Amino acid sequence: MPYLSMSMHGLVVSLMICFIFTHIYGRVGETRLLFEKRLNDSGGFQYRDEKVLSNRKRGMPYLGFLNFLPKKSELKIYYKTIDGRKPLAKDIRINSMLEGWDIHIIYVNEKSVFELYKRSEKINDFEFAALLKIQSGQSFWKKKDPTQANPKDDISAFGYDFLRDDNLLKAKKIGNNTLIIFSSDFDLFIEKEKDSEQKEKLPASIKGF
Repeated sequence: MPYLSMSMHGLVVSLMICFIFTHIYGRVGETRLLFEKRLNDSGGFQYRDEKVLSNRKRGMPYLGFLNFLPKKSELKIYYKTIDGRKPLAKDIRINSMLEGWDIHIIYVNEKSVFELYKRSEKINDFEFAALLKIQSGQSFWKKKDPTQANPKDDISAFGYDFLRDDNLLKAKKIGNNTLIIFSSDFDLFIEKEKDSEQKEKLPASIKGF
């Protein structure tokens, strides 16, 4: 049997990983029902225990923005094993996640607008590329160039490192084990809501100076 070249082997591995991720992980813009069906079929688990949920939310980049969410919004948090087996509720730990992935999704009108992927260990380069690939749609991702950004036009609540070429989605890697992908419109909405609240509080915040 002939050996694959290193470049061909890398391509095959990348395609296999993209295929696996495509059938497991979410896509910004899809419905909650569709995502949860796919995740459940792949051995996923939705966190429901309030103590577990409280722990999983700790330190998340969306925490400071929950009060600005639009109507009909909801946050759901899921767990996914790395081998596809179905986790048992009794195996879930309150203070630490099992090996695998935690997936935090904010839905508006039952559609995903913000997705956070947290790995129990470092996200490797193949996984990072695959997560972006399944969210590329008919477009492609480009790395943000800070030298070309106009601060007045570059408004973002969450900040971002990657922008899809059609400007519909943004992405940001946090540390070595977390990636967030979110709707640009949702990001702008949150930033404007936060800005509006800060302006309303301004007179009271500086009173007495």
